[in-house]
Amino acid sequence: MRAEVNSRSDGPKVEAVVFDWGGVITIPPGPVIEKLYKEVDIDQKKLRTRQAEYRDDDPNSQFAQLERGELSLDAYLTWSQSDLPGAETIWDPSSPHFLFSHLKVVPEVVNRILQLRQRGLVTGLLTNNIAEAWPVVTDGLDVEKLFDVVINSAFVGMRKPEERIYTHLLEELEMEPESVLFLDDNRLNVEAARTRGIQVIKVTEPVAAWTKIEQILGKA
Repeated sequence: MRAEVNSRSDGPKVEAVVFDWGGVITIPPGPVIEKLYKEVDIDQKKLRTRQAEYRDDDPNSQFAQLERGELSLDAYLTWSQSDLPGAETIWDPSSPHFLFSHLKVVPEVVNRILQLRQRGLVTGLLTNNIAEAWPVVTDGLDVEKLFDVVINSAFVGMRKPEERIYTHLLEELEMEPESVLFLDDNRLNVEAARTRGIQVIKVTEPVAAWTKIEQILGKA
């Protein structure tokens, strides 16, 4: 099975579908990150150690501060280079190995989102992102055309999986959590949304997830 789902067939009608960006609208980032790091000059053993130590739910990490807009990208790159030379490369927009430039949007997913809007559903984007890198995202994705609500962690000072960002999402949508379906490729983000009462799908492969979306919308 390519997507895990939590839905309520006897619950309220789904009125909004909200998407993560990386790995949900774009190709999965994991293999891309692995490929890019193989192409740069970096101590691979130390890199694996850092990756094993990193926790997405650590609110005090340098990366969490970057995604909340509390730390500038320049400051993060300086820290990352001092911590593990080469690790900063995939987060540097001036580098040919900049991750966001390699996360290609999946055209079928974009078309499906447009179809949801045509069917009268509200659509949203909820992304942990980097303020200085946002132009790269919007160059490849017409967010104004696709989404009624756009929430970028770096612009609101909160990030997934913090509970407050899901509360903020519901306030922006002006909806109850049961009426919202949220898709993310990160297990912690999905679990946090589920705890808040939001219906969820954990995405492994972007196109395959749409079977689950339609199942939920069909039951609603």
